[in-house]
Amino acid sequence: MSNFVFKSALKKLGFSKGDIENGIRKPSCPVEYYMEDFIECFLNHLRIIGDSREQNDWIERACNYYGIAFEKAVKDKKAGTENLKEGDYTFEVQFGERVISYRGIVAYERKGSLSEIYNNLKSGDRDRIEREFERFTDKGYKKVVMVLEHGLNMSDLLYGKFEFIDHNGMNQDRNVSKLVYASLMSWKQPNAYGFEIYQNTDHLKTFWWIVTDMFYYFRNEIKNEIKRKEQENGKQD
Repeated sequence: MSNFVFKSALKKLGFSKGDIENGIRKPSCPVEYYMEDFIECFLNHLRIIGDSREQNDWIERACNYYGIAFEKAVKDKKAGTENLKEGDYTFEVQFGERVISYRGIVAYERKGSLSEIYNNLKSGDRDRIEREFERFTDKGYKKVVMVLEHGLNMSDLLYGKFEFIDHNGMNQDRNVSKLVYASLMSWKQPNAYGFEIYQNTDHLKTFWWIVTDMFYYFRNEIKNEIKRKEQENGKQD
């Protein structure tokens, strides 16, 4: 494959120069995340879609702060719209009138605390959560990420105590963290539900990790399409 240039690849695939380079919005981002392709060819065209049932709106507020488009997926029979069937967030990219949607393809499932997961595991919600992850698999999602707002890696789940709410009030129990650790370690394996886990307690870092993760997924999609076209042209020659 020839040297990959993101902007040139977009043009080769029929995206117009004007639509690529002349985004109406001018989003900002922290300097450490600045990349020319990311800013000029993606951020202007990104729309993050959040489910209307999501209880914490900090990702929506971050989008508003940085000037990144955000849309709530709302079920409305009259308008003919639907909420997200799976996951809390996904995204789409728009160049002019052309919209590339990753609904049903990429999903980010946010978990705000370990107590939330623990209560799910110890209640009747466990079956519901497992059925949701089964739907990701059954529907052929290409990428599913659990965004966990606790610690920085899986060992933080195993060795850290945390508070959870039970029928008797607040309590602390090391066995709780072992249960969560074992469940997530099992579920994320490719021979189970095969999702990724991203951990961080810093909302700023988490937000920009999600946005850049979306960028690299989209960039790879463009790169793979260029590769496919080059292979087809090689066969024709």
